[in-house]
Amino acid sequence: MKWYSCGADINHYWTINALPMFRKDLNSTRELLARLSERAGGGIFTLDDAAAAMTRSRPAVSRRLSAMVRAGWIARVKRGVFAIRPLEASAGTEVAEEDPWVVAARAFSPCYVGGWTAASHWGLTEQLFKTTLIVTARKLRSANITLGSSRFHVVRDSRARPGGVTNAWRANAKVFVSSVERTLLDGCAHPAWVGGGRQLVEIFRSAVRDGLVREERLEDAAGSIRRGAALGRLGLLLERFLPDAKRLITYAQAHRGTGVVPFDAGVKRRGTLTKRWGLWQNVTLPDADA
Repeated sequence: MKWYSCGADINHYWTINALPMFRKDLNSTRELLARLSERAGGGIFTLDDAAAAMTRSRPAVSRRLSAMVRAGWIARVKRGVFAIRPLEASAGTEVAEEDPWVVAARAFSPCYVGGWTAASHWGLTEQLFKTTLIVTARKLRSANITLGSSRFHVVRDSRARPGGVTNAWRANAKVFVSSVERTLLDGCAHPAWVGGGRQLVEIFRSAVRDGLVREERLEDAAGSIRRGAALGRLGLLLERFLPDAKRLITYAQAHRGTGVVPFDAGVKRRGTLTKRWGLWQNVTLPDADA
């Protein structure tokens, strides 16, 4: 995809500042686009990025960006987040963002890609989801948000970057995604994040079967779990699919909650009471080698 660059036909917007035709004139829209391109990850930049590039007050920067949106140089993804338009996009047309992960990293920061999206990223599930699940520390009015052509389901965790979150590079931008272990633990705490209890069982079994789970990493990340019910689900799944993780099973047993909760609150069936883990087992757990 080609990006606006003084009308020059180039393939990578991050190289445009090296072209000699650019003059160092902040009043030039084209020069400003060059500076914004240097800061934009995957063609996406924020109002703060623009303020740093222009060295002007935020109100002045906001007015300038609004003028650029009207002129068709850039597109507003959401308040305070913009996309540099590709060369082939005409003014007034919707911009299809390169990567929803990059959009999310700018729009919901601090955040990480998690849940069913991370499970798919690590090859733990073949199920396809149309929305990208994002875990953020920010308080948002709605959980389901559409930005441009990207659809997000956004959930909140005040920590934003708990243990077990790793880096990934998308469209020349660094984003954060939950590791295999963090994805499993998030699913134990919030089964809905991975698509429900049945999906949690499947991705847990898949991760163990394919040798993607590192027991020591799971132990390190488990220390950040603040929900007793999560440890109950984790213990039940470990006993079924990773019984050799004795130390972690003991930890889960010692720190699980004292109450009884359903394995999947989204399933109406009550299921069988598993006193050891304080769970109503209302989803089927297949054999480890099934």
